[in-house]
Amino acid sequence: MQIDMQRIDPSLNMSRFYSVELIKDLFGQHGIHRQWGRFGTWGRHRHYWYATQTDAEAALSDLVKLKLARGYLIRLSVSEI
Repeated sequence: MQIDMQRIDPSLNMSRFYSVELIKDLFGQHGIHRQWGRFGTWGRHRHYWYATQTDAEAALSDLVKLKLARGYLIRLSVSEI
């Protein structure tokens, strides 16, 4: 599951993206891949690993709630419209 968000505010010269995705590696570890930055750049990314899938899902939910509280909006893909 991947969630893409954006925050655009021309008055502040702000054009940011944020993406968070649940991942699983070849050894069965569950984690979250985060990527963020300005539109038009690769941005930064980071992986976080968790003991269980439930822990990873809870962390993903907390990250999405935090970004929504900071003014980000969830971007819908063309297939979801």
